[in-house]
Amino acid sequence: MGENKARVMRAPNLRKLIHDIDGNRHGPKLTRVKVQFDNSDRRIPIDSDLVTVTRQMSDKGESDYHLDGKKINRNRLLDMFEMANADLGPLNAVQQGTVTRISEMTNEEKRKTIEDLIGLTAFDEKKAESVKQLTEADQRLEVAMAKMGEVKKQIDELEIERNLKLRHEFIGRELDRFRAIDATGKLRKIKGEKAEKEEKYNNDSSESQRLGKLGSTLRDEISKLEKEKSAFAAKVDAFNQAKSGIEQGLSTEQEKFNDADGQIKTSEKRLILIAKKLPDIANELEKISQNQGTVDLELEEVKKSIQEIKGKQNNINKKLKVMILKLNLFWIINQN
Repeated sequence: MGENKARVMRAPNLRKLIHDIDGNRHGPKLTRVKVQFDNSDRRIPIDSDLVTVTRQMSDKGESDYHLDGKKINRNRLLDMFEMANADLGPLNAVQQGTVTRISEMTNEEKRKTIEDLIGLTAFDEKKAESVKQLTEADQRLEVAMAKMGEVKKQIDELEIERNLKLRHEFIGRELDRFRAIDATGKLRKIKGEKAEKEEKYNNDSSESQRLGKLGSTLRDEISKLEKEKSAFAAKVDAFNQAKSGIEQGLSTEQEKFNDADGQIKTSEKRLILIAKKLPDIANELEKISQNQGTVDLELEEVKKSIQEIKGKQNNINKKLKVMILKLNLFWIINQN
């Protein structure tokens, strides 16, 4: 299982251990050997009653070892078998070719075999190995001590860098905290300004809606006033036309009034003259008493003329009152 020497295996090379087909053809490209050991006494340090060891060798003579299906190093495998007193060295198990090999040994080889048998060679090998390992350990210790100083120096430098890094991280966290506090304050301020602006916007929107409604109402009122203005302008035009007609009528009536007033004054003068002439008329009446009928006719005519003049005066006075009322009404309308 653990032999790697072709001579011990009585073969020119390990590849020849794999069966070849006659002729130039080669057989399998690998060989595998599997051995199972009873480990009920737990001499092999594995917690299993049955231990399976497998060795697989390729056509190039390279071997792989497996313990219970798991790949394992050859030296570790040999150490485990040595612990179970089943290693390759002792002669308690006579392997294939051992007798022939002993018969062909020289005296020196026989001495070494006896030393191997009594364990002296293993002890010397282990001692030499131990001394070698101790020397290497001392060398490694010296190197480690030398490196330890460098490592300690590096540790001190790293400690300084660590402290600086921790200080930097602490300062960074504090700066982040202060930035967060500042950002929170700014955010709170921005939210307050936003709320104020939203409230102002809502108020402005309400005011805009109110002003829009008011503007619509004012436009309606303006339209209504425009209509009223147009109607009033039409009325003013009609009034101006009526005023013009009234003024023309007033002018005509004023002329008539002036004529009537002239006639009245003339009639009054005539009445005064008649009153002055009454004594003469009375004398004449006495003189013409003989011609009474003629005088009575003339007197009747005079009375009729006086009544006609008084009637015209009354008509003129009535027309004058109507014209005064129209003038007052025109003045009131003109004031409004």
